[in-house]
Amino acid sequence: MQDKIYKINSITLDEKNQEFCLSHDHGLKTYDIGEFKEKETSDNLDFKLGSISLAHYFPDIENLIAFTGSIKNTDFPPEMIVFFDIEKKIVVFKKNLEREITNFKIVSNYILIAFGKSLTIFYYDKNKNDIELKQEHKIDEKSLFECWIEQMTNHLYLVFPFQKEIKMQQYATDEWAFIKKLDIASPVNVIQNIFYVKGLNQIFISDETAKYIYGFDADTGKKLLCLYRGMKSGYITSVALLNNGKFLAVNNVDRTIHIFDLDINNNDFSFSNLLNAVFSDIKEIYPKLRIKYKHILQNEEGSYYKNDFSEKGSMLYSDNNDELFVVSYNGFAFKIKINFSNFEYKVMSKVEYIEKTMPKISLCNSGYEK
Repeated sequence: MQDKIYKINSITLDEKNQEFCLSHDHGLKTYDIGEFKEKETSDNLDFKLGSISLAHYFPDIENLIAFTGSIKNTDFPPEMIVFFDIEKKIVVFKKNLEREITNFKIVSNYILIAFGKSLTIFYYDKNKNDIELKQEHKIDEKSLFECWIEQMTNHLYLVFPFQKEIKMQQYATDEWAFIKKLDIASPVNVIQNIFYVKGLNQIFISDETAKYIYGFDADTGKKLLCLYRGMKSGYITSVALLNNGKFLAVNNVDRTIHIFDLDINNNDFSFSNLLNAVFSDIKEIYPKLRIKYKHILQNEEGSYYKNDFSEKGSMLYSDNNDELFVVSYNGFAFKIKINFSNFEYKVMSKVEYIEKTMPKISLCNSGYEK
């Protein structure tokens, strides 16, 4: 008998973009990203993981997921990093790091862990089944950072905000060594969130209210894009590249998915950009399409996880074509097909992925709302 899920703590995608992992108040679940069907669960007759706050897939090691528990979890507290084989349902490795883990990510065999204002890079040695400290950084209190491995060079890239700058660090991983750093003056007072988009090789940041989203070249730090989301305060939870790198989908908490045409030449006319041409080095890009959640959700759908949805919104993913996968913290997932000629969209499937019985699938259409 599986425990009923009352709270969704985090949703994360695996490195191969084939499945996603759900961290909840009774453990972990994994799902296929295409059909949103459940694959594995951490439930075990001998023990239960308890409340898990954040989990990430371990690259190149099948079924291995790293997680940290919540303050309610006595067996796996938030000071502990745990590697868990979700198929065999066994703990492979665990270590108490003595400080509360406020964020962490994994690239290759490196685990980057934030402890409030401190960020530490660890290396996982499979032979010793232990982690080794490699580097420490001071970061902002929100524990925001992004990281990735460049496959051609095996270099690890780390980006984080600190004291009104965007810090970019590069390390060689074959033999651990510092390569270079780049400090970029932030165009905003407070960086709300940060994302790396591999297909563009750009870092995106949103300002305090998500009015603007800026894109920077990940190698040079040059500011390339300025996306204007809107005046009302929002929070950007996820971004995804569409249509061969021509469009970017941006999720604003539980309200709207904005689709931006990244070609400034296709941008709508505005008096603001007339002024920008004189006083600024870059023009604003406005949304071409807005997909509102109130139009793709009906009645009280997802109301059970309303608080989780209003705080964390959705995770977006795309194969960089005309299909957008949306996994929401309200327990629903969508596959949306976008027509880039007339800027309309169609919800191809809607699945209540947490439901214990057969998922419900429905079809519906919606046009572009100006």
